[in-house]
Amino acid sequence: MIKMMILAPRKEGMTHAEFRHYVSEVHGPLVKSVPEVARGIRHYHYNFPVFELGDEAFGHPRADHLDIVTEAWFDSRLAQIRNMSGPEYLAIVRPDEGRFANEAGALMHYTHEIEITAGDWSGDKLFIMRRRREGLSRAEFQSRWRAAFTEIVAESAAWPHAVSRCVQNHTLPEDLLHNGQDPAYFDVIDELFLHARGGGAALAADAPFQAELRALEQELLAPGRTLSLVTETIRNIA
Repeated sequence: MIKMMILAPRKEGMTHAEFRHYVSEVHGPLVKSVPEVARGIRHYHYNFPVFELGDEAFGHPRADHLDIVTEAWFDSRLAQIRNMSGPEYLAIVRPDEGRFANEAGALMHYTHEIEITAGDWSGDKLFIMRRRREGLSRAEFQSRWRAAFTEIVAESAAWPHAVSRCVQNHTLPEDLLHNGQDPAYFDVIDELFLHARGGGAALAADAPFQAELRALEQELLAPGRTLSLVTETIRNIA
């Protein structure tokens, strides 16, 4: 199974409240109303920013330019292509996307979801978008980040109290969508399911966790390229 993740800003002239209403009340129901489209999507989630909250746990800059992180799961890349190239999608769903999203500013990532911490899904999440430092291949970065991050969180006393579940979304090979050398794209998007909104304070106070994480980030990440977003999830197709 693959996950398509779209990081998108709203259309110019639209407020975030208008954008959220349109996605939730117009576009989402439209997708579900087209059987040929809906039946090929295994899960379909909208993650809307909670703009008053920052990244307590990691202290990374907030992706203020984004109005949504959309996640859609498909059985395979081929299934996704068939779904979004079908006549029903192209005639009904595709034209509606330009009515609410700034399509020129949107970034689509095809990802493979890797579970770091098993547990319950929650409606409050923290997304952390990470780009590898120059000189590392995407595959090398993803392997090293997964292994080291897994060890760090396993040793953190605060992690179980803040995070109910954690997955890493690893961007798939470059030939599936774009040239991975383009720095606009991310290599890993960490997705933390929080026990409570703003629950990252315990992680921020975990000094050993913070020290190990900062050292790892300095070693593997491109300076100034990590962004975060606290969100509330709406499930369109569970």
